[in-house]
Amino acid sequence: MKKILLISATALIFFSCTNLQTQLPTQSKVVVPSVKNPVLQQDNFFLNESGVAYLYDLIQRDSSTNAIREYLPSQMMAPMEVYAGETLIVNNINADRVKIISSPIKNDFTFNISGNSLNFNSLYQGEYIAEIYKGFTYVGTVKIKNKLKYNFTEKDNYDIILNSYNNKNLDLLVKSAQLYLIAFPTNSKQKDVAFMVLNLGSANGNQLLINKEIRYLKENFSLNEDEKIKLLAFEEKSSDGSFIINNYYLDYNRSNLKLNTEIMRAIQRKNNATADELQFLENFYGDSQSTELALLIGNLYMQKGDSDKGNYYLSLAGSSSNLNSNFSNLTTPTSENSILSSNNIGEDEVVTSVSPSDSSKNITNGIDALNRKSYSEALIFFNKAESSSTNISEVSFYRGKTYFSMNNFDKALSDFDKVTTPGENTSELYYYLGVIYHKKGDIEKAKDYLRKSRENNPSSTWGRKSSIYLLKL
Repeated sequence: MKKILLISATALIFFSCTNLQTQLPTQSKVVVPSVKNPVLQQDNFFLNESGVAYLYDLIQRDSSTNAIREYLPSQMMAPMEVYAGETLIVNNINADRVKIISSPIKNDFTFNISGNSLNFNSLYQGEYIAEIYKGFTYVGTVKIKNKLKYNFTEKDNYDIILNSYNNKNLDLLVKSAQLYLIAFPTNSKQKDVAFMVLNLGSANGNQLLINKEIRYLKENFSLNEDEKIKLLAFEEKSSDGSFIINNYYLDYNRSNLKLNTEIMRAIQRKNNATADELQFLENFYGDSQSTELALLIGNLYMQKGDSDKGNYYLSLAGSSSNLNSNFSNLTTPTSENSILSSNNIGEDEVVTSVSPSDSSKNITNGIDALNRKSYSEALIFFNKAESSSTNISEVSFYRGKTYFSMNNFDKALSDFDKVTTPGENTSELYYYLGVIYHKKGDIEKAKDYLRKSRENNPSSTWGRKSSIYLLKL
């Protein structure tokens, strides 16, 4: 019974991936002789399936002794060795902070300086390197080799992992995978092992295990698009009806079309969205401009009571080929393509007229959104302002600038062509036109506009940027 409890306690410790010692122990001190830095020996251990639990028992026994291995400050400049689970201490050092340079795992270990003592503790085998400082002054580099007392082969351990996975033995898989992580944390197969645990853990509905493995994968690996899609699917499946997409996935990258589409589908399935999720969808729409996505965004904004954005995106869903159409026309009750008839929006929600003062306010709001890089929001305000503005050039310039920022150069050019009185924006406008024509492959027109920008105001930001851009052509 005692052995069963001991193994269970060990499994819980490994499961949580936290340090065994959060406070420095005071017993079982091991003082290293000052004459040299010893090389710690490892006992050979033949690992088989029946031996996994026994090895767990041994590691738990060793780590529970709370042993301290103490080195002298004079020994710090040479590599110091310590057994996994022991705490290494160097007292009376003239330093106050460490900077981790490399480690076999990114977290779940202790390596710090407190009260002029350097403290280290980790279960994970490998070399840990840190620079130590006194204030901002570099003192030296510390290397610590963390070693298991037991030496077994990577092949034996990995074979047990594969067999337990194929036989759907979750308990053995978890224990052998944790041993693999402790003994071989830098092995290239660690990511595959973690996904095996995720697959079997998900099939068994083990939420704690799912969360821990997802955290480990996110924090320790650079995952590709397909791997992120797998993690997203695991998180959605285990969400229990309250799925909120983690910001880890919402860092928008236009090249990840499959991942972006899966995130959109996940939001579509739950039929609600956070502010960050909506911002992601708007960024995605800026590149894809699909009718389905516009409809989704529009409905989600309507749910949140934002009729301005809701109507705007719903209108795009109804007329996706004419994204420059006036917002006021799209919301007029008498319009044949009125969004009212297709989405049952009450007439009391429709703004049928916009005053010049409202137009000026919409332009100001649009510029503010543009400066915040909230491009879809900026388009809403500029489209609303267009119907009553007395300065179409101003609206067209800022809307063109918005499309330029979204890399939608055709629509940007369409708006810039409407700018007849650019005023103080002349150099900036010519710069944008030069860049657009360069992107379109018309080098002569590009050079012409960039020269105009430079000549208009050579000392301005846009004049200088044009001069630099000309050097590329």
